Amino acid sequence: MLNNTSVLQTLNKKIYTLLFISLSIGVLSACSTVPQSLQVAEHDKLTAFADVRASIQSNQSPSVQGQLARWGGVIAKVTNNANDTMLEIVNFPLTGSSRPKQKDETQGRFRVYYAGLLDPVIYKEGRSITALGVVSTAEAGKIGEHEYLYPVLKASAVHLWKDIKQVDVRITHNPFWHTPSYWHYPSPIYHRPVVINRSPQVNKSKTK
Repeated sequence: MLNNTSVLQTLNKKIYTLLFISLSIGVLSACSTVPQSLQVAEHDKLTAFADVRASIQSNQSPSVQGQLARWGGVIAKVTNNANDTMLEIVNFPLTGSSRPKQKDETQGRFRVYYAGLLDPVIYKEGRSITALGVVSTAEAGKIGEHEYLYPVLKASAVHLWKDIKQVDVRITHNPFWHTPSYWHYPSPIYHRPVVINRSPQVNKSKTK
C-alpha cells in the first residue's frame, strides 16, 4: 500500500510533466507564428532571395519581376525620399516566424521601397526587419567603393522586430539545492587564510 508521501510525489511528477508539455507547446507555437502583416495565403508561392540573386547574375531578372517575396535581414541604410522610403537591408535567412536569423555570413543585400515615411529614428541601422512585397527591377549601386547590383522589393508591409535581450546562461546552480534532503547536510568547511597581526616596529634611539 502506497503511503501519502509516495502518492504526493507521483502527483507532483504528473503536474510538472503536464506543465512542461503545456509550456513547450506554447513556446513552439509562439515562435512559429508569422506576424499578421506578413502572412500570405496558403496557395501563394514566395520567391526566395537566392533565386532572385541568381537570376540577376545571369541577366534573367525580368523573369522574376512581379513575383511575391518575403525577405528579411538587418537595416544598413535608410533614405527618406519625397514619396517613399528606401531601406538597404543585409539579407539573412528567416525562421519559422519570418524573423531574420543573424549569422556570420549573408547572401547579399537588397533594397526595399515602402510607400510612406519610415522614421529613421525608429527604423535605424542594426534593427531586424522583414518585408513582404513583389520583386521589382534590380538597381545598381555601391557598397563603399564596390559596385553592387541590388535586388529590389516593392513592399506592401514591413515588420520591425523587437530586440532580443541577451541572457547569460553561464550561471548555473546546484541541482540539489531545492531538494529538502539536501538542506540537512552540513555546510562545507572553507579554509580561511591565517592572519598574523604584527605590532608596528618602534624605532628605538639610544639615549645618553
